[in-house]
Amino acid sequence: MSQDDVSIHEGSGSGKLFLILGLLGGIAIGGGLGFYYFKSMAPAHEGEVEVKKKPSGPLLTVGFERIAVPIYIKSGNSSRFVGNYFVDLAVQVYSNDNQILVKRSQPQLQHAFISAISQNDLMREDSPLQLDHDKVAAVLKKKAAEVVGPGVVENISILNTMRLSR
Repeated sequence: MSQDDVSIHEGSGSGKLFLILGLLGGIAIGGGLGFYYFKSMAPAHEGEVEVKKKPSGPLLTVGFERIAVPIYIKSGNSSRFVGNYFVDLAVQVYSNDNQILVKRSQPQLQHAFISAISQNDLMREDSPLQLDHDKVAAVLKKKAAEVVGPGVVENISILNTMRLSR
């Protein structure tokens, strides 16, 4: 019986050695993978600012016709509906892929445009019955970026406006 106990103790020394080597190897591999992961996630140079290049090529246009812009005159705390502007828009993009994306997203974009138009006051401050073209383009470009993603739509131009009084 005492011989069996001796053989167990002799073999456990090499088992402990393999256990310690395996533990150290696991820590080394885990540390190396952790270092690689955090190194790849960190910015390369903190002082550098990444400059985006403008896409080259011609601007491609996707048309949106007769989007209604309601006209309200505000007096005090109330507002009164006085008519509509119907606006024809040109959504301009640089690549064929972006043009296809905008054409595929046309129903969603039109819905988003109408929603943005109805939630914002797009009339000129000095003339409340005149449409502010710059404000309309800025609001709709921001909404287009929410729908199709940033950097897809380069510009939104107002081609035609027609006012219909009530």
